[in-house]
Amino acid sequence: MTMTSQLYFDLEKLRKGNFFILDTPIRTDEGQQYELEEWIGRGGNASVFKGRHRITGEEYAIKFLMNTSRSSAKRFLREVKLLKTMSSDHITKYYGTGRVVVKHKRTSRNATLPFVVMELADCNLQEKIREQGPLAYEQYAGQFRGLAGALASLHNNAEAVHRDIKPENILVVGNRWLLSDYGLCTFVNPGAEDLTPEGRNIGPKFWLSPEAHNRRLGCGDTINAASDVFQLASIFWYVVTGRHPSGIVVEEDWTGPQKLFELLHRSLLHDLQKRPQNGSEFFSSLEDALRT
Repeated sequence: MTMTSQLYFDLEKLRKGNFFILDTPIRTDEGQQYELEEWIGRGGNASVFKGRHRITGEEYAIKFLMNTSRSSAKRFLREVKLLKTMSSDHITKYYGTGRVVVKHKRTSRNATLPFVVMELADCNLQEKIREQGPLAYEQYAGQFRGLAGALASLHNNAEAVHRDIKPENILVVGNRWLLSDYGLCTFVNPGAEDLTPEGRNIGPKFWLSPEAHNRRLGCGDTINAASDVFQLASIFWYVVTGRHPSGIVVEEDWTGPQKLFELLHRSLLHDLQKRPQNGSEFFSSLEDALRT
């Protein structure tokens, strides 16, 4: 049995014998076939592996949904739908989706797991900052513009709110930073189902907006597009200063170019009505600031 036939959440699960054996090829609905290579990482309900196109030899990331509960499956299909419809140099590229039949090693239970094929990242932004420390203006200015544009596309074109923006979900592919992982997205159109159970924390615990914290405390706040602006602005602050903008930040805490301070400070205000209201407003203000 080779490693390329095994699906698992993480190495600890593998050591305990908790893994699936592939019974079918990894073939997308579009007819492309891939060979499974090493495990890359995991999220709450999915595991990501490196995959290689069987004909071209090009490498991709293949994300398998390992938790097949109804809500997880709906969330996964929603993420695939968003990846299919969005187009931006700073949004993860979609290459295909499909399903594989697997058998659990210990229980011999059969299951069908959906997967999606995406472009393969070099690392995530958290790893990049830990390795390099705060970056120079020339390294991040264009990336900030691209990520803000990606958020504008998500809010306007897909009519969705991300809710899970954190450094680990900003992927680095060559000289591009990508907004990724749309599993917690919710659509803003009337009647759209929120797949997060009532009372459950929504978003990354170290990068939550004030609204998300207040909702966790039972205050009934709504997480919306301005909450995404808060999360992305928090990451921009971290990229420039190397520090998290927790507490009440003031101008003395800022170590970057002055022309960016006012926008980021406004985007981090507790009152969401005083922030840019969505990605488009944030992108427009950022473009103005970068031009000065």
